[in-house]
Amino acid sequence: MASKDFDRFLSLLPTLEGQKAVQLFDSLIKDPANAGPILQGLLSVVSNHADPQLQTPHGLLTVQSARDLLLFTRPPGGLSLLRFLVLYSFTLRKRPLSLSVVQASARAIPAASLDELALAYRKAVGGGFGDQAASLLGRIALDSGLAAASHVAVRTSLDDLGRLGHNLLSATAYVQTAEIMGAPRALVPLWNLAHLQALSLSKVPIANIPELKGTGDGEPDVALLEELVVEGSFDRVEAVLRALAFEGQPDEAYRPLLVAASADPGFLGHTLSLGHSARVASRHLSPSENVWLSWRLYRTLTTRFGYPEFLELGGPSGVDRDSVLAALESSLRFKSPPAETTVRQALEAGVPLEEILARVVDFYGNWTVGEKEHTISYLNAALQTAKFLGKDRALLPLAIALSKLPF
Repeated sequence: MASKDFDRFLSLLPTLEGQKAVQLFDSLIKDPANAGPILQGLLSVVSNHADPQLQTPHGLLTVQSARDLLLFTRPPGGLSLLRFLVLYSFTLRKRPLSLSVVQASARAIPAASLDELALAYRKAVGGGFGDQAASLLGRIALDSGLAAASHVAVRTSLDDLGRLGHNLLSATAYVQTAEIMGAPRALVPLWNLAHLQALSLSKVPIANIPELKGTGDGEPDVALLEELVVEGSFDRVEAVLRALAFEGQPDEAYRPLLVAASADPGFLGHTLSLGHSARVASRHLSPSENVWLSWRLYRTLTTRFGYPEFLELGGPSGVDRDSVLAALESSLRFKSPPAETTVRQALEAGVPLEEILARVVDFYGNWTVGEKEHTISYLNAALQTAKFLGKDRALLPLAIALSKLPF
């Protein structure tokens, strides 16, 4: 890595000198080893995105989703997506904020218990006091750790998930970024998340989430959960969700819901994006909070459950590897043959799911039209869901997403 060029590149990211930064990027990326540090630098800068004219800023949501996509592949794969992120970052307004200022404001908050600070944070958010909320969340991170601050922020987003779920999506993206950046730099995305919540959750009452004790009478059985939602026996669903949450499997509780959301991903993919974000957020929430959130989403996010029989995989197709991969590329480039056919052929021919996901990410640069922010967010939700569901059920989210994208 040419350290001087790389340092110069990083120094340009918060500025308006996009042309110079892209020229440096094109030079730096000739060494694929620079891709990781460049992505980390982009995430750091965009975590400081702030635009008072936007009720729902998508900057960090987009870059965080793209980062997750890029983890499916490795350079030189994915470089076209990374180059887009460099260009995209210069379209975003950034807050003039330094780490030292954030640290000082957090330390100015008097010491108190975690419960007291969490309640004070929620009151500051409800009152629309962004600076106060940001200082309080920073103090929680300094005193009790990043995990505690992440829990407070994600729990706050449950008071109102927001239009199309954006409050939960934003909270999840910002705390993920904070985790990636680590202390002390994690304070910057937390500061900006607090300001965002003080704007979007101002005057919103605190949601009443009952504190449950133990697993209850349900069984922590995902197969049973799927049977219940398919047959519409919702009077028994909450008990299974509770058992899964208290047995440490809150993410597994989302499996049937993600199948349903994959089939009907909603406007610009928001239904699937919300389901995916809730699954990711589950590790930041208590068992009672996870029961409350998953039960709410099962009742409101979608109405049709069950994996379509016609998308079940068959036995080995007998088609050779090179042929199915050439057909898959044609699907990505021309939407012909349909992705449902070519992804199926690839999976039935034994092509590893991870390789299929990587090829989709690598092809992103060929999508020269479309609305980029929601394309990236939905694509990430679909690919992450395909990975989570596994080879036998990956066809559903991939076939639907690739038939719709790019937006």
